Amino acid sequence: MKQALPGSRPLCTLSAAHEAPQRVMCDGRALVVWMVDDVLPAVIDDRCPHGNARLSAGYVLYGRIVCPLHMWTFGPDGRAQAPGGRVEAAGPMPRSYECWISGDQVWARIAA
Repeated sequence: MKQALPGSRPLCTLSAAHEAPQRVMCDGRALVVWMVDDVLPAVIDDRCPHGNARLSAGYVLYGRIVCPLHMWTFGPDGRAQAPGGRVEAAGPMPRSYECWISGDQVWARIAA
C-alpha cells in the first residue's frame, strides 16, 4: 500500500478536505490540504509567499486555493497566479507534496 512509503503521513479525513481547506501540522510543517475535485487531493505549504497569509484561511475556486489576503491563487503544484501578474515580487513559492486518498484519509509523503 502507498501509505507504507517512507515519510508518508495521514493528514486529515477525506470529508474534512471536501468541506474546506484544512490546516495540518506535520513534522513541524504547516500544510494546507484541499480537494481539487471530488477525487484529487492537493497538499502544499500553508503560506502565501506574497503576504505570508495562511492559505488554509482561504477558499477553493476552480480547483485552486485562493489566498484570503490578496486573492493570489495556487494550484496543486504550488504555482501561483496573481492579480496583475506580479508573481516575481514574491518570496519562494509553496512546496507541493505527493498526496493520495487511502480509505477515508488524505495521505501525503512529507520527505525531508
